[in-house]
Amino acid sequence: MAAATLEIGKVAVTVRLSFDGALYGCRRPPGVVERMEAEALDLLSKGLFVSGIDTPVATVTGAAGHRFVQERAVFQPPDSRLYQGLCGVGASRNGLTLTGILGYRLEVRAGWARRAGERGPPETAAEWCELFGGQLASIGGVVLRRASVLSLGTPP
Repeated sequence: MAAATLEIGKVAVTVRLSFDGALYGCRRPPGVVERMEAEALDLLSKGLFVSGIDTPVATVTGAAGHRFVQERAVFQPPDSRLYQGLCGVGASRNGLTLTGILGYRLEVRAGWARRAGERGPPETAAEWCELFGGQLASIGGVVLRRASVLSLGTPP
């Protein structure tokens, strides 16, 4: 749904946030469904900000006032930490209202940038933190941008 890519020193970092589930959407006055879907994606992805990506509990916030509650964080070899939880949505803009609870998945991927040379990936969570923790800690926060290949499906 939303992502950002950056380089800090010799480390390349990619942050991706995606949602799973269904929301209730109401449009006043009623409008074209395709337009409502595009506006819903814009509203859901507006102002997404991630901080604490070097910690066991990353903080995710959104301009629309989403409430993110992390349920777990795991290391995924060779290069990612995955945070998962629930996101309560209750947002309105320009006559569109979205409500519901979604699952979220925040993936923080760190690896060596091209200028780091031929260094291999870490093999354990401890090694990943040792190699990339300092660079990740230096990132105060990351503003995510909406990915361009998104769509909201109609629930079955």
